[in-house]
Amino acid sequence: MKNSNFISESVFETNLNYVRLQNKTKELFFKCLDEGRSESYFKAHLKEIWGNVDYSYLEDGIHEYETLMHEINTGEKVEAKDLKVEKVLPLVALSVIKKIDDKFQNVKVIEYKNCLKSYGYKTAKDTYLNKVQERYTNQTVPYYSKKTGELIRYVQPSTYNSMIHNTNLTRTGWNTTLHDGDELDQDMYYIPGHNFSCPECADYQNKPMSKRDVMDLIGDAEEGEEELLHPNCKCVLTFYEGKKLKPYTSKQKAEMEEQYQIRQKVNTLTLRKEELLSDMKIAKSRGEEGLYDKYNQLRNKVNSEIRELKSALPTAELQKQVVAINR
Repeated sequence: MKNSNFISESVFETNLNYVRLQNKTKELFFKCLDEGRSESYFKAHLKEIWGNVDYSYLEDGIHEYETLMHEINTGEKVEAKDLKVEKVLPLVALSVIKKIDDKFQNVKVIEYKNCLKSYGYKTAKDTYLNKVQERYTNQTVPYYSKKTGELIRYVQPSTYNSMIHNTNLTRTGWNTTLHDGDELDQDMYYIPGHNFSCPECADYQNKPMSKRDVMDLIGDAEEGEEELLHPNCKCVLTFYEGKKLKPYTSKQKAEMEEQYQIRQKVNTLTLRKEELLSDMKIAKSRGEEGLYDKYNQLRNKVNSEIRELKSALPTAELQKQVVAINR
């Protein structure tokens, strides 16, 4: 589906953009340590990386998807500025992403300061930096369970911010369809099945729903009682026009879950390749050939795993779709 693919590609692009920002930060981190630069020097150059982030592409993606959904729903092409869609499902503010970015920078400044003060850095810099590079992490954002409020794990800004973008795009699509439905006196809806749908979403697809059913589902999701509209949900709400729909069989759901897991793993490994390339660049710049070879071997292993995962998909079309943009 063009609309679900739009979400997948836009979210992956956002994730990739942030991975590259994180990699630039890591490269700066070790370059400055290797050269013995001061905390203020590192902080100033870190600001150059993050101070020029153009967040407009996130908002542009939301507006583009809004107009795409409106065109699919009504056949009418309009400018985003001409659409006045009610936010039945609220969007996450851009300020949340900016705060996450600011926190990441603050954490890295503190880590840099601690490295400069460490005994290992002062007495055996090369050995110390090798160890620091191996344990360096971008996982600075706490991720909590919506249902229990408990801390699940720490994730990278790239992961968290792309989930926010995913949420905003999916909600924008639903808001637009409900708005268009009201304008067209449409009262019946459904969620079409799509490739790489997650198992939580598959239970809700290909089933006719009244607007009241949709609103009840939204209410349950907002209260944490349903899995639909979770941070990785890419379900599209569309008009139901009476055609016969077939809910998925248990076998089909199992196949979809396997394909979903493959795509998730391929995405993760692709982003991991970006990180390993950055690690290789850092090791090479420091003249650490052994460390460079280690990261290169890991990268080769990742490439092999990606090829193996792709080959497990049953059709050439699925194998093509699992490869996201800019890879």
